Amino acid sequence: MRRALSDLGAAVSAEWVRLRSVRTTWWGAAVALALMCAVAPSVAVSTVSNAQNGSVPVAEVPASEMAAYATLWVVQFVVVGLVLPVITTEYSSRSLHASLQAVPVRWRLLAAKAVVAAGFVFVLGVVAAAVGTVLSFAVMSHPYLAGYGTLEAGEAVVSVLRQGVYLALVAVTALGAGAALRSVAGALTTLFLLIVGLPVMLLMMGGELSVVLGERTLFVAGAGFMDTDLALGPVGIGPFAAGVVLLCWSAVALAAGAVVLARRDA
Repeated sequence: MRRALSDLGAAVSAEWVRLRSVRTTWWGAAVALALMCAVAPSVAVSTVSNAQNGSVPVAEVPASEMAAYATLWVVQFVVVGLVLPVITTEYSSRSLHASLQAVPVRWRLLAAKAVVAAGFVFVLGVVAAAVGTVLSFAVMSHPYLAGYGTLEAGEAVVSVLRQGVYLALVAVTALGAGAALRSVAGALTTLFLLIVGLPVMLLMMGGELSVVLGERTLFVAGAGFMDTDLALGPVGIGPFAAGVVLLCWSAVALAAGAVVLARRDA
């Protein structure tokens, strides 16, 4: 057991060196931060304007919800684009052969990639969410918009951490899909359909079963986990149940990737 943990730690260390040495990693992080800085304050202005005009019944909105909206609609797709090349480029460039020579146990290699991707994305998500929350509150504190936004430290910290966890689970899901499909285009299309297309289709169908299934999709479960109503309106699934759903999505995707990696030639 100690030997296995030591080998996993060595694999994680190697994957971290690889991830941080790739320029696209930091470009992706910069894009995620930039989009958060642009979208969250814009949503704050739009939300307050709608409240002032009487279009929405919300009088006070936590500033952290603006960041959660940006996380769901924008930042998570940047995360998907950032994580997929971690595995798919190794297939396309045939560098996976060298990786498997260094780490012959295939599940250990994928687990190391998942740990590194999830850890990096969690930190990125927390930083981005914190920045988005602060910027949104600063915008909502303007005299023209004042009185509609709130910023309570405890609530904001919980929301920021939840956003980081959500993005980390999305990263693991993306990694598993990339390992299973072995193609950036195929995995990106599949993930987009799962994240956006599936919940929209289910919710449009109507009916109790469609609603129940829709609440178990990645996007809606993410909104429930972050406890935000801005993305889709009130969500019937609570944070704990939504967190379990997200863990299941990540586990299934990673298991599928591990099976394909184990059974097919690199």
